[in-house]
Amino acid sequence: MRRKDREVTDHAEILEIMSRCDVVRLAFNTDAAPYILPVNFGMEPDGMTLYIHGAREGEKYRWLERDNRVSFEMDCAHALILEDGNCAMNYESVIGWGYVDVLEDDAQRQQALKKLMEHYRPAHFPVDMRPAAVTTVLRLQVQGMTAKRRK
Repeated sequence: MRRKDREVTDHAEILEIMSRCDVVRLAFNTDAAPYILPVNFGMEPDGMTLYIHGAREGEKYRWLERDNRVSFEMDCAHALILEDGNCAMNYESVIGWGYVDVLEDDAQRQQALKKLMEHYRPAHFPVDMRPAAVTTVLRLQVQGMTAKRRK
């Protein structure tokens, strides 16, 4: 990382950044070029497992069958700074990579969907699991990540 003064190395701080992000962008390996897909996500408390849900069909599943490596990026806390004719931006971001697999086990899928809902709503919010039957749930097992902030 070029700007070491902006690097966040404390894992608890990285988790805080991740908890404030609304979207994770996944970069898939395709035949033509990398493809970036913004998606909602949930995560395990250690941040090393992310969950994504989607329809039963789509190009991303074909890409994952060939190569299940993905990169990801998430960011938040954006604020434009205008000072003395200069322009800058405050931000917090996490970038990483890992391997994606499809959760087939119903109990695992339901637990993952609950984690996804908890990311956006309080844990006590009732969740209707009926749509889980027609939902694909992906698990991203994070292999490495870095974080950065400018404030």
